[in-house]
Amino acid sequence: MSHDFQRAVTEIKLRSPIEDVVRGYVSDLKQRGSGRLWEACCPFHSEKTPSFKVDPAKGTWHCYGACAEGGDQISFVMTINAWSFMEALQQLADSTGVELPKKTGRDDSERGPDPAYDVLRRAAQFYAEALHGPEGGQARDYLAARGFTAETQKSFRVGYSPAAGQALVDWGRREQLPFELLEKVGLLRKNDRGRPFDFFRGRLMIPIADDRGRTVGFGARRLGGDAGGPKYINTAETPLFKKSRLIYGLDLSLREARREGHLILVEGYTDVMAAHQAGLARVGAVLGTSTTNDHARLVRKSGARRVSLVFDGDSAGAKAARRALHGLLPLDLELDLVTLPTGQDPCDILLGGGSEAFLAEIETGRNWFEQSLTRLATLRGAELSRAVDDLLALVQRIQSPVHRNSLWEQLAQQLGISKADLKDQWRKSAEGKHQERRAASTFSPREVAPETPAEPLQEPALKRRIDPQVAQVARAFGEIIGAVLLDSSLVPLAKPMAKFCQEPDLKQILELVLEMYEDEHQAIDVTSVLSGLGDCPARVRVTSLAVHAESASSPKDLMDGALGYLNKRRGARQRLNLEGQARTLEQQLSQARGEDARAIKTELEETLGALRLLLQAEHPPSEPEGSRHSHKADSHGSFHSQADELHSSPALHPVDK
Repeated sequence: MSHDFQRAVTEIKLRSPIEDVVRGYVSDLKQRGSGRLWEACCPFHSEKTPSFKVDPAKGTWHCYGACAEGGDQISFVMTINAWSFMEALQQLADSTGVELPKKTGRDDSERGPDPAYDVLRRAAQFYAEALHGPEGGQARDYLAARGFTAETQKSFRVGYSPAAGQALVDWGRREQLPFELLEKVGLLRKNDRGRPFDFFRGRLMIPIADDRGRTVGFGARRLGGDAGGPKYINTAETPLFKKSRLIYGLDLSLREARREGHLILVEGYTDVMAAHQAGLARVGAVLGTSTTNDHARLVRKSGARRVSLVFDGDSAGAKAARRALHGLLPLDLELDLVTLPTGQDPCDILLGGGSEAFLAEIETGRNWFEQSLTRLATLRGAELSRAVDDLLALVQRIQSPVHRNSLWEQLAQQLGISKADLKDQWRKSAEGKHQERRAASTFSPREVAPETPAEPLQEPALKRRIDPQVAQVARAFGEIIGAVLLDSSLVPLAKPMAKFCQEPDLKQILELVLEMYEDEHQAIDVTSVLSGLGDCPARVRVTSLAVHAESASSPKDLMDGALGYLNKRRGARQRLNLEGQARTLEQQLSQARGEDARAIKTELEETLGALRLLLQAEHPPSEPEGSRHSHKADSHGSFHSQADELHSSPALHPVDK
């Protein structure tokens, strides 16, 4: 991170008091009593007793409850919105008027605002104003008949596109917006004679936002008096609007989905609007397409551990459920399928019975695989065979081999066939899907790759069994960092040990602290280290390390304890190396003669001397006899006495031949 960029980050944080930033999202944040801390119930998990604390003096926040998360202003905006570092920093920069330095080679998230976003935002405002104009009566009547309040209409920025087909064209001219830009975002088109016209005409307009709340396109519903065209149309695919990368309403659902650990996915725009109106904010919608890896990343971004997929009970609903499962199965989530009674949709249930009635339906949901098995029981013959193939295609999306194999066994048991026969059917089906491709290919059949599941979503590394000693070493380095965050005068004590730190996140933090220490004008504390780390993933560790350090009797005691443990560990490793070296030399000495034996003897004596000094340093003679340290020393007693016995070794007095 350049010095100019670092200065900009510092300035942004100075102009954004952390209590003001947090209070913008957490309305119940209050200063308790006369203390310096501000408190509230954590916005990232459900709780009744406030465990979320903000410290304006330090410029940090921390959850002392289930989350145990924390950080600075940037971390909070990142976490609450599930944004990247640069997205959060840009938002704070915009709100404070600080201009971020230009940098070369930045990714899309770091570039300036795209004018396409601005024109879509302004178009949404144009449609919203038209809804309340003279031509918007039919749209207003539809919304009133469905039961949508004025507040909901405003929250979702619902609008109306005038039917004449020139209203947006004229608006664009008045606003001096180039036709090419309006065409690029899918708002205008040209007829055969080259005359521009509005793409959306006489429809209820529903802005579609990305997960950051930026308008990227529109969904448009046909109104009753207009019999032409499909019931719903969306913005055509554009650089900003890609259905495979969007979950409608997610920008408004992220916070509650994260807090509850639960996301509900429905089929329609109005279903999402009705849910939020009923006070159920963890609801979003996939835009009529199969879920993709991008959808899965958005779900993971929400922090939800459980996803409920809500669909109609007819065959179309079953197909929609399969499409929705496709991209989500690679995630390690609890996936439920909720089938609504025929003729009912979420919007009707929510507007008629409120959130309680809808949540009662959600609780009837079943695990996706169990529900799929139930459906198979109603099928026979070729229809059953096709359904089994479809189900196996979904099972193959699961990343865990153990989980996947378990589902294969359950399916084989339900069908009453062997697992081998079931796999044979899958292989034949998979090959059949590729027969046409093989026939058209210029390669021989051997060169055609066999069927494999869709490219798996990149999951975090599987949790491995961690050696307790490795974990303890990492903990010691974490305590060293925590100590210097509270007392930077301890940095010189930490410096000699830094090169031995192997844990990547801790190593990055420690190296940054040492670098900052070289600058005599640079303060070292939690907020300055967070600023220095920028978008480094290690920043999520900093606050927790400092909080842990605060529980120690003093930073110096914490540092001494951690260094003592690490030095002892280093000594133990040296001892093991010397012991191994001594054993090897003993074996060589037993077989050597003459000059070779004398050279090995000298090396062995030096090794045993080094080992004796190391053991004496570990277990000083002043320690009481019988202590745990002196007991440990006994296990190495043979090495203490070996040097004295070497002179009588037969190997040193060979018989000359």
